[in-house]
Amino acid sequence: MSVDRSVAKIRSQSPLQAALRIDFQAWLWLLLLLAAFCAYAPALRGGLLWDDDAHVTKPALQSLAGLGRIWFELGATQQYYPILHSAFWLEHRWWGDATLGYHVVNVLLHVAAALLLVRILQRLSIPGAWLAAFVFTLHPVQVESVAWITELKNVLSTVFYLSAALSYLRFDETRRTRHYWGALAFFACALLTKSVTATLPAALLVVFWWKRGRLDLRRDIAPLLPWLVFGATTGLFTAWVERKYIGAEGADYALNLLQRTLLAGRVVWFYAGKLLWPADQSFIYPRWDIDPTAVWSYVFPLAAAGLIFAAWRLRQRMRGQL
Repeated sequence: MSVDRSVAKIRSQSPLQAALRIDFQAWLWLLLLLAAFCAYAPALRGGLLWDDDAHVTKPALQSLAGLGRIWFELGATQQYYPILHSAFWLEHRWWGDATLGYHVVNVLLHVAAALLLVRILQRLSIPGAWLAAFVFTLHPVQVESVAWITELKNVLSTVFYLSAALSYLRFDETRRTRHYWGALAFFACALLTKSVTATLPAALLVVFWWKRGRLDLRRDIAPLLPWLVFGATTGLFTAWVERKYIGAEGADYALNLLQRTLLAGRVVWFYAGKLLWPADQSFIYPRWDIDPTAVWSYVFPLAAAGLIFAAWRLRQRMRGQL
């Protein structure tokens, strides 16, 4: 639905209809918040676990000088995510080592992300926005991100990611530069919280192709080219930091191109299965043995490629599934 049609629809409503609609939305917001806190109530009592102590601000970084080290000294924190660790720094100043505050913030950020999702889906005129928000909020695969203090990086980066997406969709409709720069600022914050958010410009291009059936170089691609470069650079920098400072290298990471392809194909179906049947979840799943000599291991990437090919062949009739 275009902006003009949306405005016309709102103007055609009576004041009572508009008020009822706002009240209904407010009740849904409240219900979503209550549902989230009910679902995550057990986590609110949880203490530090696994590597939480590596993320909650260390004594050496708790001063103002420590905040500077978070931003300007590689290796001062486990990963170079300065906005994430600045958030931890602020949280530690507010409630120290008491874990309740950390858990409450994670839940609130998760709910904020769900509300942003509603706004995005409504702007794209996708039906079932609130149903999607409740599924997003309560799906069991979210537990790791919300209940684990360390995963503040997931819920916080998601808020920045979706804020950037919403701002860019406004820019796409209005072409106002303030929306563009606002979206870029949110995107930068997302990258500095967790670099996997580099996927955003590609996701936006997929949305525009789905909406319009084509991508225009000047309108769609050119404004996002700096974003793609920024995201790729951040991702490569994060990979370098993890190799140099965390030790993400060696025999466990020594996979050749064929093994990586087989692994990627299996990952797609594994996590799709967890979305559809979220049982036996784990922080870290047992390591797979990627054996290029096993014929069955080729089924996963071939099936994924076949699904994409079939969706591409049907793109003229319906693009959503692709």
